Amino acid sequence: MSATGRNLPGAERHTDDFYATPPWCVEALLRGSNLPGGRWLEPTAGDGAIVEEVLYHRIDVEWHLVESRAEELRIGGGLLSRLLKPDFPTDRVASVEIRDFLTMPAPAQPFDVVLGNPPFNLALEVIQHALTMSATVCMLLRINFLASQKRAAWMRENTPSIYVLPKRPSFTGGKTDATEYAWFCWDGKPSRVVIL
Repeated sequence: MSATGRNLPGAERHTDDFYATPPWCVEALLRGSNLPGGRWLEPTAGDGAIVEEVLYHRIDVEWHLVESRAEELRIGGGLLSRLLKPDFPTDRVASVEIRDFLTMPAPAQPFDVVLGNPPFNLALEVIQHALTMSATVCMLLRINFLASQKRAAWMRENTPSIYVLPKRPSFTGGKTDATEYAWFCWDGKPSRVVIL
């Protein structure tokens, strides 16, 4: 709520901080970046929107999925519904785990890419843990993720490349909120800003 008592655009949040990623956001990143193929991890898989869009565009990716909300595996909705679609390439989904990603141990073989749209309130923790599992981590975040005293020292030491989305996404299938978004990518290369 604002000081005037009215809700501002983008101020209302889902209680579980879940917002499905629009497919065009994923496509824009894939077009505008040069992510390697191989073993990819989605640490906050949600309903599988990111996974499905990547598999639509890339045949060189094998997915490993982690989601903390068990309801995503119920028949009739979410991730399970995507995985059960007749045309879904399930042969390129190597594993699906329902667990807290932040407690997941690093694999013996690092992932080639970790890609996701984490809950904003856990984004830094998800990113830091993902960086123990892969040298390439890309997360969809509000651009204002850059501006925080809590994250400032870490961001100075670990400055990502920023792939700015050309328009505001709608995470609810309706209006967009009043915030700009970008893909934040840590890949060991010099940081840059790219307008997708």
